[in-house]
Amino acid sequence: MRPARILALLVGIAAASLAGCESTPERVFTYGAMGTVIQAERLVADVYGQAADPLPYGGPDIDGPLARMKVRWPDLLPLLEAGTLGLTDDGEIAIHEAGARSRAEVRSLRKLIKSENYDRSVLYRAMTGAIGHADDTFQLMIDHTEDTFGREWVKQAPQGWWVQDHKGRWAQK
Repeated sequence: MRPARILALLVGIAAASLAGCESTPERVFTYGAMGTVIQAERLVADVYGQAADPLPYGGPDIDGPLARMKVRWPDLLPLLEAGTLGLTDDGEIAIHEAGARSRAEVRSLRKLIKSENYDRSVLYRAMTGAIGHADDTFQLMIDHTEDTFGREWVKQAPQGWWVQDHKGRWAQK
């Protein structure tokens, strides 16, 4: 093969490879499993009210839950700050310490948590499908997605919030 053809072939392969990437000033990302990390970083920052780059994946099953989570966030934030709620290792919210709340208040709290965790579940499932795992690898990848988001929620959470590990033990960040 002539050098010019080899060079053209290599340039074509490189261009095709970069078509599945996203560049930012800090780093170059390839989508796939790494896309979950990118999405988690940006989505969590967005919900926490921090500046974030646009999400690499979207659509009604991602945008809808995200919008509801952002609306719900002002209700969750003081509960997380007070230690009433905490973050789980699989990317959900849970009651850490209900304190002296009445039954009605606890029911209301559980309803809030159920709504939040439902939207997170829908979002994680949609995210897993969006990165190309809607087939027989879906169950394996949904676990990866939940773990990735769980780590990111905790990573971006402020010091003092409560975090539950995979054995159900609580620790303060």
